[in-house]
Amino acid sequence: MPKQSASQIEAIEHQQQNIVETYNGEPVHEYSFARPRGDDGRLALRKNSLRKRVHSVRAFFAEVFLPQGYPSTVSADYLDYQLYDTLQAFASSLNGTLATLAVLKGVGVGNEQATVLAAALTWILKDGVGMLARIAFAWAKGTRLDSDCKRWHYIAFFGLITPIPFYDLINPHFPSACFAPFACVASLLRSIVGVAGGATRMAIIRHQARRDNLADVAAKDGSQETLVNVLSLLCSLVLLPQVEGRPFTIWALFLLFTAVHLFANYRAVKCIQLETLNPNRLTLAVRHFVEYGTVPSVAECNREEPILGTFAVLRHFGCPLAQLPANIGPLVAKTINASPQTAVTTAEVLLGQDGFACKLSPATICVVESKCIDSWLAIAEGASDSEIFDALFKMAFYAEVKRWPNGLEVSKFRHEMATMGWSLQINQLDVDEWRYRSREKWT
Repeated sequence: MPKQSASQIEAIEHQQQNIVETYNGEPVHEYSFARPRGDDGRLALRKNSLRKRVHSVRAFFAEVFLPQGYPSTVSADYLDYQLYDTLQAFASSLNGTLATLAVLKGVGVGNEQATVLAAALTWILKDGVGMLARIAFAWAKGTRLDSDCKRWHYIAFFGLITPIPFYDLINPHFPSACFAPFACVASLLRSIVGVAGGATRMAIIRHQARRDNLADVAAKDGSQETLVNVLSLLCSLVLLPQVEGRPFTIWALFLLFTAVHLFANYRAVKCIQLETLNPNRLTLAVRHFVEYGTVPSVAECNREEPILGTFAVLRHFGCPLAQLPANIGPLVAKTINASPQTAVTTAEVLLGQDGFACKLSPATICVVESKCIDSWLAIAEGASDSEIFDALFKMAFYAEVKRWPNGLEVSKFRHEMATMGWSLQINQLDVDEWRYRSREKWT
């Protein structure tokens, strides 16, 4: 490397007195250029740390338990959700410790009359019931865990996980013959919790990962959960000797941990701000659009969305033709078999006959019951996602004002939703896979 002249060195020292190096936006190092004594004219690079010790410790824990690039690589609701989720997991783990103590007593630990074979058979029966429940629940509700992930996430921990320790705790107070039924019920509920909680947690992680870093977010979530389990394990080592043989204390702690668990889980679910639309959020957005001419923000809509209840009138999306009201059958048949010229005319038809309002197009058949209690959407094969979304909007709009929207209102709703950051995909609107096609078009 050629030797630098004195003027060049002075120019560099003047222009680059120091350089600050950051990691994830936080200053970490400062580099300065200096010429050591007796040097041949080359500049030396000196590094100084800008982190205080407390900042270094904080940065270490952030690297261990938070996704790389936090907070820019996760959703804005990440921290609030994780804090409440950690609290509910800690309370739930302590409740599980109390339940484990009761289960071990139930299978005969400490009972000289209990046999190893009886305990093993009971345990196998309990696990077998849980496995069957896991398969049955995934078959029955698997497609709803994405669209209603907040509801099922809360139900899994509110409606299901709370009774599990309860069944386990009351077991020792009943005759030994009752242990197997109680254990099977608890195992059944625990399996449903495993499916619903695990599947909805993955849906939430997918929402949180904003840099296609799904695996990183999931891995760090697992690390956080493991840390919580370690802390609860340490607390259990202190807790169990204190409550042994004291049923009143056990039940008091169970109620306390349950209350903390329910509160934290509810707050965690309410923190989530999903940009995708499900039937409830679509209804809220359309209702706001009808009243104010604009759509709600993502945060506002998620805040108003009910966790357990529902007010969405939309019921049967992508339904088979056999589910449509029988008295509109002739009109449906005419629409399906219409020529392109007739289909254009049919698209403008607005009917209210025998208690049903119908909106027909070459791509969709929309039927809304006049009292807006029920509705149906049949979809033609080849219909685009955009056409299906427009049909769902029209049905929700009709349910609010008892008239079908015009093309300008449909376009404005789409524009307002996109401006507010909403995703207009139909993946989570519970659209089934039934499609129809005219028989002539099959040949």
